[in-house]
Amino acid sequence: MRFSTIVALVTSAALVSATPYPESDGTLIARAADGNVGLAKRSGCGSTGPLGDGHYIWWIDVSCKPGDQKTCQVTDKTGCLPGDTSKIGSVEVDDINDTNQIAKKSGTNTVPFTCPAGGKIRCQANFNDNDDGPSYSLRVF
Repeated sequence: MRFSTIVALVTSAALVSATPYPESDGTLIARAADGNVGLAKRSGCGSTGPLGDGHYIWWIDVSCKPGDQKTCQVTDKTGCLPGDTSKIGSVEVDDINDTNQIAKKSGTNTVPFTCPAGGKIRCQANFNDNDDGPSYSLRVF
C-alpha cells in the first residue's frame, strides 16, 4: 500500500514538472523599451499587467488564427475595464512576422484588427507619459 502511494506521488510530481509554463506563447509577458524589460504579471479578464513605469511603450505578443477578427485593448489596472484614454497616446497592432502595422488609433483604448496570415501580432500601448503604465493592463480578445 505504501509503495503504491509513493509511486503515485512521484508520478504526479513528474507530470507537474513536465507541464509547460503558459508563458511560452508570449501572452503573459508585457515588454517595454527595446524588449529587454519584461513583466509577467496577470491581471483579471485575460489581461497582462498592471504594467510598470519608466517607459512610454508597452506591448504583448499574441498568437491568433489568421483571418479572425480580434481586438487589442488597453484596460485599467484590474484588466477588466477599458482604460482611461486621457493618458493613452495611441494603441497599435503590428504583424510580428514582417513588422507591418495592421491598425493604429489615437485617443482610444481599443483597436479592432484582422489576424494576419502569419498568426502572430503585437498589441501595443503608447502612453503620453513614462509613468502611466502602472494604471493599465493589455489584452487581446
